[in-house]
Amino acid sequence: MNRQSFIRCHRILAWIGGIALLVFGISGISHPLMTWFGPPQAAFFPPQGNFSSTAVEAIPQVLASHGIERAQLVKVLPTAAGNLLQVSSDNGAVRRYFDLESGAEHPDFDARQAEWLARYYTGLADAPIRSIELLTAFDTAYPSVNRLLPVWQVSFAGNDTPTTYVHTELNALASITNGTRTLQQNLFQALHTWSWLDGAEPLRVTVLVVLCGTLAAMAVTGLIMVFVLPGRTIRSAGRRWHRRTAWLLWLPLLTFSTSGLYHLLHNAGDAEPQTLVYGADIPLAGLSGGALLEPGAAPLNSITLLVGPAGEQLYRLAQPAGKPGQHVGHHGRFDGTPTEVPARLVNAATGALSPFDDEQLARAAAQRHLGIPAAAITGTALVTRFDSDYDFRNKRLPVWRVNYTSPQHSGSAYIDPANGALVDRITNADHWEGLSFSQLHKWNFLTPFTGREIRDVLMVATILALLTSAGLGIAMLIRRKPQLRARQAAAAQTLLRGS
Repeated sequence: MNRQSFIRCHRILAWIGGIALLVFGISGISHPLMTWFGPPQAAFFPPQGNFSSTAVEAIPQVLASHGIERAQLVKVLPTAAGNLLQVSSDNGAVRRYFDLESGAEHPDFDARQAEWLARYYTGLADAPIRSIELLTAFDTAYPSVNRLLPVWQVSFAGNDTPTTYVHTELNALASITNGTRTLQQNLFQALHTWSWLDGAEPLRVTVLVVLCGTLAAMAVTGLIMVFVLPGRTIRSAGRRWHRRTAWLLWLPLLTFSTSGLYHLLHNAGDAEPQTLVYGADIPLAGLSGGALLEPGAAPLNSITLLVGPAGEQLYRLAQPAGKPGQHVGHHGRFDGTPTEVPARLVNAATGALSPFDDEQLARAAAQRHLGIPAAAITGTALVTRFDSDYDFRNKRLPVWRVNYTSPQHSGSAYIDPANGALVDRITNADHWEGLSFSQLHKWNFLTPFTGREIRDVLMVATILALLTSAGLGIAMLIRRKPQLRARQAAAAQTLLRGS
């Protein structure tokens, strides 16, 4: 292909590429804006409770008094009414609460717990509540990127006040938004992922492939033109600046477009979004009512009833890390700041300390969730910070990564040791795509050196520069049309005079 062919190809691509860059650039900038100007949080970690051995001793009596023989999850947690026993079933769709001293049930308490968590995370202790609603499916305001379901949507009254989405088993804030952020999120979904075409997936994928592919081709042809046409004297100031910016911007444009295309094709056609999955029901007969903690033992921040590697019932007793009342900064979830020390496991039938630990619990839970034998597990690792494989969408640290290989599939499962749930699951193909998207599309390679805020500023500045360069290129094309028509008319006149 000669020089003129590259120029002609670049000009043809520029019309579609300019539109694509405008669509993806504006929507891409809206993403960090959601973080910068979204509603503030007053707390970044779940509320911590301190439980004594009497709380553990009361669990069997409370369950027996209400005739509860099976449940998916049984735990003690801090609530709006103090420390209560929470019993979950139907993958979290039903949660019941019981007083540990009187044994009385608190009816319809989950909504009250959701309101308490919403006030805790926003700091709005006295603000009126507009509505509280249990969400069992994702929607445009709470998209599937958030992973956690079911959640309570708690909306505060007033103009542009927060709407929170809280998960009452984890006592976690799944998402927080307001009118402004929801508008930005809708803009991002409509322009960046074309979510309004979700009902016509082949069409959505085709359109996005054309747009991303055009941007990648435009970056390649532009780069070739820079090298093929070196040292030319360009009289137009706009063309000079367009050429100068090409030296700096071809690589970001190529990485944005190719990683976005890879992400699109890898995830195209996914039928169901990934969500937190609990294990099967736990039989609750035969639980111990004896003392399980030594006198003077450190206070607990989590008590959970789980199924052990041999199918036995275990109490998981977790103690908080650090000194009492020690503050952990809001970046702790990203930086791997521990919130608890290794938990103790106690046999729920005998009250004796169990020989198992969290790693063995995670391996057993992975076997049950995935239906694989112990021999299929190739390794485990404690994950204390978010990365390209296990990112912030999952909302939970620490977790155990369990690597496995089987004839059907291989990859990694992420198990929450505090409840035995399957938090996330990736294949080897997911790993490479996640690495590409994290490093090339979200620029996480900069985070260790710049932090997230400066990284986002650099990305926004680069996108603005790309939009400016595209604007110069489109202006050149628009000006070129009348000039081309004038040259064609002059050539026609010359031809007529010659004849």
